Amino acid sequence: MATNQEGVNDVYETVFPRLWRNLCGDFLNFGYFTDECENMTEANEVLVKWIIKKLNITESSRVLEVGCGRGAYAISMAKQTGCSFVGIDILPRFIKEGKALLVEQGVQDRGDVIVGDMTELSKSLGDQKFTHVLLLGCLFYIHDQMDPFYEQLKRHCNPGTWIIAQDFTRTVPVDQIRPVMKHWRTEGETLDTATYISKIFNAGFKLQYYNNDNNDHAIRSVNYVVDGGNKMVEAGVMPKDSFTFPILRDAMEAGRILYNTFIYTE
Repeated sequence: MATNQEGVNDVYETVFPRLWRNLCGDFLNFGYFTDECENMTEANEVLVKWIIKKLNITESSRVLEVGCGRGAYAISMAKQTGCSFVGIDILPRFIKEGKALLVEQGVQDRGDVIVGDMTELSKSLGDQKFTHVLLLGCLFYIHDQMDPFYEQLKRHCNPGTWIIAQDFTRTVPVDQIRPVMKHWRTEGETLDTATYISKIFNAGFKLQYYNNDNNDHAIRSVNYVVDGGNKMVEAGVMPKDSFTFPILRDAMEAGRILYNTFIYTE
């Protein structure tokens, strides 16, 4: 069991490094794009505050951020609440940047970010356990490995641990969204929503909250990325043939792909 590192590298090291940095700052996700937000950094700051309140993250919380990128979510939560944290990501460049970020934000005494594969958590985490787990925009790389991933994740959960996942699912036969999977560089087939939820229950978790964010903020976010990416293409900053986000945007607007928030407990 292993994450498709070649696909992750292609997306975040080769294709989109300037895109995400320019549009999202230190974050690597859609955020929560409300009417008041003017950019993706603000949208992600809104998401951080929403998660802190929704999951009651406090100074006594211990947060695991899986597929953390630079660890911006956990670092921001630690700065705002005093919680402790660990972030894990497969790309060494992100971890190097994350270690600089946690020093910059003054939370180096509250946690760390480390290199590791999310499908092999215990190799990196040992016997550590957490009160909260963040799975923000990372699981679509391993939809074909969700069962063993959850089995391993449970080893690092306390009774009552809160888990939040933001992830894509499909509403149509998989052949109709293969261009989106190519955009993501994923090897495993994207799950439909019902199957995705069933895997949460089959792993023994209790689903506490679900929302299809397409109808809320996700369409705004993906349109912001498309508009920003198109400007970068026009400016010659990014090759046109590498910018495939319009494929995802079209699938989301048509309802073939959903961007969802799931909250569940151990």
